Amino acid sequence: MKAIILAGGQSERFGKPKAFAQINSQMFYKRIIEVLEGTNLFNEIIISTNETLAPQFDYPNIAIDDAENKDKGPMAGIYSVMRQHTDETLFFVISVDTPMITQKAISKLYQFMIEHLIEDQLNIAGFQEKGMPIPTMAFYSPQTLPTIETALDSGDYSLKNVYSKVKSDWLDVHEIDSSNYWYKNINYQQDLEDLHHDIMNS
Repeated sequence: MKAIILAGGQSERFGKPKAFAQINSQMFYKRIIEVLEGTNLFNEIIISTNETLAPQFDYPNIAIDDAENKDKGPMAGIYSVMRQHTDETLFFVISVDTPMITQKAISKLYQFMIEHLIEDQLNIAGFQEKGMPIPTMAFYSPQTLPTIETALDSGDYSLKNVYSKVKSDWLDVHEIDSSNYWYKNINYQQDLEDLHHDIMNS
């Protein structure tokens, strides 16, 4: 099983690449790698990014989007890694701007996926908040690859264009007994300031 850290976005709203932003003096991507390693679930952790950012990562396992799928968002990042590892059984996808993800959350979602995998023939299991799926924090079966390929060709690069067409199920973020910010997405500098504040006051 492999983990894919999606870190190829332009981070325009944030103002600089989010992968290298810091929380508690640790870069987002390094913190996520540490958490993923701590679960002991993955035989490989791969950072999916673009050719501009790739040299800036202090990490050996980097995947760069194919030229034809450049600038097609998270979907292209997932596709690039999946296509290189067609014999893998399962992929965990996590966006680099969710730096407070926990081992507990990943393990619980993995259990959820396994419980539903055979009985429901599940292709994607992820988290949801207030009924809204979070497809950039989810397990993907390699059986989703043809659907991702079709979506990339269609010009609609929304991950909803994938999860709405395969068997998917979602675990509510509040079912994880953890801080109320573990799943928070950092899109703006203000989000990071709020996160620092929440951590200090928790």
